[in-house]
Amino acid sequence: MKIAISIICAVLLATASEGVVNIQNVGSGARAQGLGNSFVAIADNADAVFANPAGLGQVSQRQVSYTNVSLLYAGIEGDDLGQHVVSYAQPLGEKMGLGLGYERIGSSLMSENGAFVSLSYQVERRLQVGLSAKYLFWSVGAIPDDDGRPDPLSNQSAGNVGVDLGLLWQSPVQGAQVGVLLKNLNQPNVAYGEVAGDEDAGALPMDVHVGVGYRLSSQSLVSIQYVRRDLTGEGENGLVVGGETQLVEGLLLRAGGRRLLSEDAGGGLNAGLGYQWNQLVFDYAYDIGLDLTETNGAHRFSFAYEF
Repeated sequence: MKIAISIICAVLLATASEGVVNIQNVGSGARAQGLGNSFVAIADNADAVFANPAGLGQVSQRQVSYTNVSLLYAGIEGDDLGQHVVSYAQPLGEKMGLGLGYERIGSSLMSENGAFVSLSYQVERRLQVGLSAKYLFWSVGAIPDDDGRPDPLSNQSAGNVGVDLGLLWQSPVQGAQVGVLLKNLNQPNVAYGEVAGDEDAGALPMDVHVGVGYRLSSQSLVSIQYVRRDLTGEGENGLVVGGETQLVEGLLLRAGGRRLLSEDAGGGLNAGLGYQWNQLVFDYAYDIGLDLTETNGAHRFSFAYEF
């Protein structure tokens, strides 16, 4: 049990190092994951809530989506570590779009969560802006005492409000568009006052995602994305690429990868499939971290309904 708790804590702390409840870093829907999460310049489904709220203006009909993830350490006996993502998108007239989202990552012992409300607005024919307000919160259950000493995080919870700003611009080059996301614009602190002597514990850095998506044809696209973690500090830089092509009517094949631009560079590979039948959309993605191969990767399943 102690080993399981230690591993779960390590996973959540690793997530926290990139920003607590950092849905864009962990990944949202299976389509975005299959593209390596190079999705800021694509963002054309309900998961735009997480990747780039400006993309909600591309959604032409109502869509609801659910994603389930079998995450990382599947070998922990008796544990239910995983991720659940729900999103909804709806057009509001010709120039606006609305999005709602909720995500949870963790187990029955501890979890990180985010509730999102997003709006997009078409400023002019080629430019859309989007804004997400999100409540980010975490909770920890009862942690067994360590040799009679209680854990300070046992039965604790806290949260705060964050803001994301997105842009989506259709360039003069046919088929190419540029996406930008400023995440945690207000740098919220989701654990203020919870750690004695450290008022900055839980402060989320502002990240920037900049990408270009290019549609090669009606059946294929490619995307490349630059990510800067902690824009105002000594954060990491990363590069993400992805592509998608139609194999037969309704069936899509995807692949992607990511690479940190640092001396101890890590990265990962992704692959996925998508299938649409009438108003139902099914997506699957597999993600494997090149420096975490012992985890056997993560399987991500998304189901969406358009109406």
